[in-house]
Amino acid sequence: MPVISTTDLSIGYKGSPIVSNINLHLRTGRIICLLGPNGAGKTTLMKTLLGRIKPVSGDVTYTQTSIDKMSAAIDHPSFFPYLSGRQNVEVTCAFWGLDVDPESALDGVGINPAAHGRKAKDYSTGMKERLELCLALLPHPRFLFLDEPQNGLDPDGITSLSETLRAYRDKGNCVVISTHLLHEIQGVPDEGIMIRHGRAVQIPDLTGVNLADLYYDHGR
Repeated sequence: MPVISTTDLSIGYKGSPIVSNINLHLRTGRIICLLGPNGAGKTTLMKTLLGRIKPVSGDVTYTQTSIDKMSAAIDHPSFFPYLSGRQNVEVTCAFWGLDVDPESALDGVGINPAAHGRKAKDYSTGMKERLELCLALLPHPRFLFLDEPQNGLDPDGITSLSETLRAYRDKGNCVVISTHLLHEIQGVPDEGIMIRHGRAVQIPDLTGVNLADLYYDHGR
């Protein structure tokens, strides 16, 4: 089973740790939710696992997987705003060497066909989030990292996103999401990682756990 492991990992910038002594195991077939206040280090952890930022210290180990089998929608926007949705898919497919029908890819994340030819900068906030998800899914990564993917989505959009993430997990992949919309995402993640006060704690089973209670209990 593909796994990403960290051993005594410290993350941050310019040699200054934000979170220290991180020991985690991220495996496929799971949806993992990163919880924590703004500035806690959630995005930094994602970027470190993706190989975009060097750790301050410690190790990241990739078992039966590698960085080129990962994808992310973290830096917003992660699309070309002056290209249409269709053109964004075409450019991304050309970069990855993929043969994907742009219309089907956009339809798959709920972007209305009438918007396929419009510039992405003119999309609503929710449609921009859907486009970022679409582009991140194109290479079929084993590990998918999403930063606040529910932002700007209406209730139907959040339900659709949740169904998409579950279906992707059920294909044997791992989805890692960060979010502050605790009630909206309740019941979707299989496990959690709480980052607060410079520490990261993995909760391997969220069955029956209220995310809001978990968040606020760890804040005390």
